[in-house]
Amino acid sequence: MSLHPKFSGMVNPDDKRLSVVLDQTHVIAPQSVPVVDKATGQTRYVQKYGDTVENTGATVYAPPTDCGGAFMSARFQPNNNCYNYSCDIATNSFAQPGRASGIFLDFPPTGEAVVDGAKADGLQWLGTDYPVNWLKVGNGHPVALLISPDDTSLGWPGDYHWVRYDQTGGAWSQKDGGDQVTNFDFSGNPITDPATANWTVNQGPTSQSAGADVIVTYDFYGYLIVPHNRVTIL
Repeated sequence: MSLHPKFSGMVNPDDKRLSVVLDQTHVIAPQSVPVVDKATGQTRYVQKYGDTVENTGATVYAPPTDCGGAFMSARFQPNNNCYNYSCDIATNSFAQPGRASGIFLDFPPTGEAVVDGAKADGLQWLGTDYPVNWLKVGNGHPVALLISPDDTSLGWPGDYHWVRYDQTGGAWSQKDGGDQVTNFDFSGNPITDPATANWTVNQGPTSQSAGADVIVTYDFYGYLIVPHNRVTIL
């Protein structure tokens, strides 16, 4: 594990604010949602820091007003991740693909597992070709999934990242974990196609890297569509 791990999608296991707990007495957040784990049958409590707000219209790059401003620092920015932003649903729980249906992702998150979770939430797989025919549909918007493979030799457990197409304006934008929303990739360039954009991150040193910085990349996996009014995430 990195000395200071930063995840775009997954919850940091050391983050007690956002981690799922088995005992409700350990809930820190003002709200919690009980979910039965399909794999174990145990009830887990998902911590939430505010009511869910969903944008059901066309996606637009407008951080101050998107989902009532929930992605901004003045509200719930650190409690919403790339998946929240890409689905345009602010759950204020650092939403995880499939969790609303009792699917809990483990490290390392594989592309197949993340897609299966997203499909359980209501997203639909489109494939790996640029979704030109889906950019202007009125009842949904495309998103792109990227996967950062684990490297146990360097202490990196892996992660995933989502990127959203903004139908009003015709461009892509993203939210890197608890960071601010942006319409740039990780190198500061506009995102014309998530499949070819720069998704490289310097994670800093780990206990296994002998003081050297660990450089990780998020590799393009595929495109999905988020049907409006038919997706439930948590």
